[in-house]
Amino acid sequence: MLTGASSLQVPPTPAEQKLAEYEKKKANFITRTFWTFVMIGGFFTALFLGHIYIILIITMVQVVSFKEVINIASVPSRARGVQNVKALNWYWLTTTMYFLYGESMLFYFKHIVLVGSVLTPLATHHRFISFTLYIFGTCACVPLALRPVAD
Repeated sequence: MLTGASSLQVPPTPAEQKLAEYEKKKANFITRTFWTFVMIGGFFTALFLGHIYIILIITMVQVVSFKEVINIASVPSRARGVQNVKALNWYWLTTTMYFLYGESMLFYFKHIVLVGSVLTPLATHHRFISFTLYIFGTCACVPLALRPVAD
């Protein structure tokens, strides 16, 4: 009946504990150092690629951050049964980004981006389109957000 004796584990000695802790810290240090150099390299790569890539990276960071904030903020509205909150939030983000970045992107980068017949009206009537989008969003926000939930 020695089967129970084989399942007992011997506690590690203090030297083995220190060695295990050292190996864990060493692996953590190597991982952090590697990713530090990857991020620094990515930063300088983005700088050398130019303005458009910096703008794209900033836009991606804004969208991903907004997505995380909306996921956190939508929990109370889901509990109250309010519909279309996420869609309205994304509508307001795109409207605001168009208002803030639309006109300047087309005018500052017209030598890089071919501004054809499609994009020219978006630049020339930018403020009117932004105003229309804001008015439409304001008028649509109340009926869409306060629609009763169908059981």
